[in-house]
Amino acid sequence: MKLRQSRPVRRAAQMLVVALALLCVALANRGAIEAGITGFGYVRTPGQLAAQRRLHQDFEAIRNEFTATLPAGSRVIIDPPLQHLWLQRFSEFTALAGGTVVVDRREADYQASLVQWESSVGPRYAVELTVVS
Repeated sequence: MKLRQSRPVRRAAQMLVVALALLCVALANRGAIEAGITGFGYVRTPGQLAAQRRLHQDFEAIRNEFTATLPAGSRVIIDPPLQHLWLQRFSEFTALAGGTVVVDRREADYQASLVQWESSVGPRYAVELTVVS
């Protein structure tokens, strides 16, 4: 019985498949690795965790206010334009309440503004919804 040796092209293809599989595994684990690094950072700096919790509490309070105040089908302008994080959140909260974000003030029913103030524990946030005349 004689064993055949694989051809160089076939061996190269096998190595390429293995390399791509390892790359896919590494990319899939990237989120877990980043979460672990973030968690380790929270352990090292508990103040950062407290700030993240406060920010999450503010997000939840604003979301609750949006859904309780904004009638379904309302058109909302976010004014003044906000940083990406808050603009995204306000847009999400408007959608959750059944509203639509518009960019033309003449089309808006409500204006959403971010209110920020400094407290003894750091910056806090709220929303101010105003009826547009």
